[in-house]
Amino acid sequence: MKKLTFFIILLFSTAGFSQNKTDSLFIAFKKSSFYESVYPAKMQLENRQKEIIPELIKLLKDTTFVKLTGTGDLIYPGATEFYGHGHYVPYDMDWISVRAGWLLEELTFQDFGYKIVEIDEKDLIKLMKDNYPEYIHKGKLNLTWKKKNTKEKWIEFRNILALNAENWWKKNQKDWTRMNAIKEALTSKNENQLSDVIQYLRYGETACEGLTKESYEKEIKPIVESLILSEYTDNTRIVIEYLIRDGLGTDLKNRK
Repeated sequence: MKKLTFFIILLFSTAGFSQNKTDSLFIAFKKSSFYESVYPAKMQLENRQKEIIPELIKLLKDTTFVKLTGTGDLIYPGATEFYGHGHYVPYDMDWISVRAGWLLEELTFQDFGYKIVEIDEKDLIKLMKDNYPEYIHKGKLNLTWKKKNTKEKWIEFRNILALNAENWWKKNQKDWTRMNAIKEALTSKNENQLSDVIQYLRYGETACEGLTKESYEKEIKPIVESLILSEYTDNTRIVIEYLIRDGLGTDLKNRK
């Protein structure tokens, strides 16, 4: 009886510690410093996979604005300067709801509509070429995000996105796994989803239960190889070919 009591206490203590850790990560995720708080918390939360999705769904309705600081050369819709290089994240992460959408979409490989694909690599290269003397003089260039909208319209729009995500989770929460999400995204015909999942398979650093070198070769690789016969944009076709050529990324291969 004493052993059983000890086991129950230990079980609840472990669960409590895990919940406290998750809570602290969400607190860090909502802070302002990108590289000191937000990004490290995002990576650790993503490792928790299914566990964090309900809380992310709740955060999608958060209307708080927290301007990112310590962004360095980060390029995102809240950035106003471009240093000629940087980490590109096409989400307006100054809004907590969009920050949650960023993590939710990268975790699930779903396309709920939070991504703002307005400035891509070609645009940045053109910006550099057209304003090269200014860049050489200042070491940076100003960025203009044309699709910025009024605060009220954005909040209204994001409430719709949040509702769609909530309905998706109600329908899928019972059987959802990240491994199945990978397969779904690869066969979705949605190029946003396909781009995200290929990026993860090539360079991902966060956990996916069931994904190993062996399971990739057996379950994922045949799906990837079949994509070469489908019609996609040139950019998507190129990354498909790279994944076929290089296979599963080193970090994912080496995860235990």
